[in-house]
Amino acid sequence: MANIDVNRWVEAVLNDFTKSVPDDFLYFVLGSVPLISYTKDIGYQRSIKDIDIIADASKFSSVKKNLDNLGYKQGTFIDKKMPFYKYLNKLAEKKYFRFYKEDKNLEIMTSDIEIINDQINFEIYPGIKFSFPLSGINKIRFGKTVIKAVIPEVLYCIYSFGLKTYGRFVKTNIDQRKKDLYFLSKIVDKKKLNLVVSQICLHLGGIKIRIPRITII
Repeated sequence: MANIDVNRWVEAVLNDFTKSVPDDFLYFVLGSVPLISYTKDIGYQRSIKDIDIIADASKFSSVKKNLDNLGYKQGTFIDKKMPFYKYLNKLAEKKYFRFYKEDKNLEIMTSDIEIINDQINFEIYPGIKFSFPLSGINKIRFGKTVIKAVIPEVLYCIYSFGLKTYGRFVKTNIDQRKKDLYFLSKIVDKKKLNLVVSQICLHLGGIKIRIPRITII
């Protein structure tokens, strides 16, 4: 288990981000930041490599400008290990952002986020959308900074589904991702998880597909 001190940089970067977005800006944090926030009470801690955020493309130009004013440089998190690298790389400058300062990474994927019938709907790959209940986003604290993040049950679905799909192609840190999922399973509410799973969908063009059944490992 990692010492929590190695993640002190995270709160400062999150604070920079929250200062850079309007109050009504639609975004949510996923990945290791909410994971570590949720699992710290059961003793699971590890170092956080970067901060992962899904953000609405609307008004994002002003967010980029604000981060630039705070000293962040702009790049992309798309790399050659990813499926469809050449195609995704063409979209990198307007969709897949990495903002970095002093080797601290803030990775943001933008999308035209929609809220329809209490479902949040966003594009994860060109032509492929993902939706889950709007109630799957809540405010949490990382240190003293308040952020909008996915709840544990949604995060568990994302991790589990990711291992079964993306994880088949990209094996980098696969053992770490499995370990994260294991400890996350210790804190999710099983009834809430079943409800969330029943409402999560992939959208391929006009086709709506329920994700495969997810069980606690």
